[in-house]
Amino acid sequence: MKARNRIRSGWLVVTVAVLLLVLLGPVFAPYAPTAATAPPFQPPSADHLLGTDVVGRDVASRVLHGGLPLLSIAGLALIVAYALGLGLGLIAGLRRGWDRVIMRPVDAIVVVPWFLLLAVIATAMGAGPAAIVVTAALASVPWIIRIVRTCVLELASTGYIESARARGEPLWRLALVEVLPNLRSVVLADAGVRMSATISIVAVSGFLGLGLRPPSSDWALMITENRPGFALQPWAVLAPALLIMVLVVSVNMVTDRAFGTGHRGAAHRRVVSTVDGSGLSVDGLTVRDPSGTAVLEDISLRVPAGGSIAVIGPSGAGKTTFALAVLGVLPHGLTAEGTVGVGRSVGRRTVGYVPQDPATGLNPALRIGTAIREIARLRGTFEGRDGVAEALRRVDLPDDREFQRRFPHELSGGQQQRVLLAMALLGDPALLVLDEPTTGLDAVTRERLVDTLRRIRHDTSTTLLVITHDLAALAPLVDRVLRLERGRVMSMAPHRAETSSATTIVRVPRTETATPPILRVEDLTVTHRRHGDGRPVVDGLSFTLRAGECLAITGRSGAGKTTVARALSGLHVPAGGVVELDGAPLHPRVDRRPLDHRRAIQLIFQNPATSLNPSYRIGGQIGRPLRLLHGMDGAAALQQTRHLLDGVGLDNELAARHPRQLSGGQQQRAAIARALAAEPRILICDEITSSLDPGTQNMVIDLLDELRRTGLALIVISHQDTVIDRLADTVLSLPESKTTRTTRV
Repeated sequence: MKARNRIRSGWLVVTVAVLLLVLLGPVFAPYAPTAATAPPFQPPSADHLLGTDVVGRDVASRVLHGGLPLLSIAGLALIVAYALGLGLGLIAGLRRGWDRVIMRPVDAIVVVPWFLLLAVIATAMGAGPAAIVVTAALASVPWIIRIVRTCVLELASTGYIESARARGEPLWRLALVEVLPNLRSVVLADAGVRMSATISIVAVSGFLGLGLRPPSSDWALMITENRPGFALQPWAVLAPALLIMVLVVSVNMVTDRAFGTGHRGAAHRRVVSTVDGSGLSVDGLTVRDPSGTAVLEDISLRVPAGGSIAVIGPSGAGKTTFALAVLGVLPHGLTAEGTVGVGRSVGRRTVGYVPQDPATGLNPALRIGTAIREIARLRGTFEGRDGVAEALRRVDLPDDREFQRRFPHELSGGQQQRVLLAMALLGDPALLVLDEPTTGLDAVTRERLVDTLRRIRHDTSTTLLVITHDLAALAPLVDRVLRLERGRVMSMAPHRAETSSATTIVRVPRTETATPPILRVEDLTVTHRRHGDGRPVVDGLSFTLRAGECLAITGRSGAGKTTVARALSGLHVPAGGVVELDGAPLHPRVDRRPLDHRRAIQLIFQNPATSLNPSYRIGGQIGRPLRLLHGMDGAAALQQTRHLLDGVGLDNELAARHPRQLSGGQQQRAAIARALAAEPRILICDEITSSLDPGTQNMVIDLLDELRRTGLALIVISHQDTVIDRLADTVLSLPESKTTRTTRV
């Protein structure tokens, strides 16, 4: 670690020294860069430290003046390239209708060599800096667009972007305020590499005589002018050539070490051993944050090959951190001490991992079948289309070609989770780490998943490490239970199936009223394809919802529950049907709905970690709907934000924190507060308790029940019986047959 830091510091010193030479060099030049002061090609002397050039000008003076034009042209080209690349990449990622229009020319330009572009542009515009700027920008723009578009596609499906769209944020604000700050690390890393490449293009262009014209002082021009006298006075060529090389290499090395894998926080004091057939062993594992506070403290355990252990505890207990420490991929800033041993067998993968948030593991630009094939190739288990079908069948997913050609956004959360499981199971890993594997799964799919994992464990002796809040559902898989609280082991014991008495659900009688419905849905049909030419996910859905009522939507994973919620929110255009609010039709696109319709329906997303924008503080995110939808000024929005935080049981001091500084339960309640800031009449909750611990689940359910009693209508999507029993007036089931069934409770 210290050696790596010394190397990084050394290259940084070199880069800064060259940049200071470029910027301050003209101040210290002993002669004017264009003045002939001695005979041509004189060797170094006391009056001319680097000798003279082809016409007798002082080489040192021209070197001190020659870097600024090179960097200015390269910098201008890079600014132009990023202005175009960022703008077009953001539009392509956020407006799928423009995607093909933008990407087709990009794909065409990418295959054209930059020197061919230079020849054409220099012929059309004439040689000079303008032609070089245009060429260097055009050579970089397509790659910038591709990188930005891919990142935006991944972010576009996150909860905070969907929420911004649902409240009617304009495209420019979505791009510049919601998305762009979260591309900071990617853009900076790419800019460093792109800068060195642009400097090379500018330098080569000048060397070819297409840049600045004599007698301008320019490093590349100096090489071209003084080549004939290299044997007589090599320093006239070597000095500018060496400076160009040092500048390009140092910029590349600094950015590579600043943003590359070597900069990860996982470079900590930790020994990972692999011992054949040893299962999982953890000895004295302690994880600390940058301040030295223990996030995990002295954890030790043994799990034999083919055994399993479940890690439980409240939100913020350190469960996911423990899993990441076992995998050796701790986030930047965390350091670990201790030993982790993972069993290994010949011909098998060592570790497979399924994260809690499926969106972090699936590339939004790859179809499901392609993504599985790519992983299979990396693991050496590629068996063509039959292998993909077998991997999907193994986790109870459709194996037909139509399903394999879907993109991640066309799958439900439960289906995305099982696709990741299928990828993790490729190669039969010796250790399988599952972070909340039952999140978002219906009861039938949960049982099938447990059966699949139990069969795999029996057939392959795979060791299971499971992070869960739903221990009862995974009981057949679990041998031992490790309970964590505040990073410490509270207990570790064999799992015993508890035979507690059945919980009594007390239903509060709800008076049937004759009030007209505020929401009416009739014959709603939604598909995953545009223009209604795809297979219906939900067909002929009809229901009504009155103020103070709660409609629960249930069904198998993939039945279309989340798609219905997005269609009602205006985030997914339905293929047919009628949706009315107070008897007035709702426009299918949220950005075309009037202000009162945008305020009336708010959607809260399943994953609390992606519901809030990581770049902004909680208070600002809750205050934004108040300013946009209610026209409040800063002071009024701040006061109302505090009131909303109190209403969801959060301290006002949390308004100054970023989402990463909150637990999962706090993040979910902050997302509820942001939705309530719009003063909605209908609140749609998509599996918002599925990833929370039981205590936090009850807190969120109590909050929703209180809101319902104030007249707020709820649409709750859930697989949890507790949520449905506590809240639902009506249960609407979406079976796989695409027909619907409504039941009063």
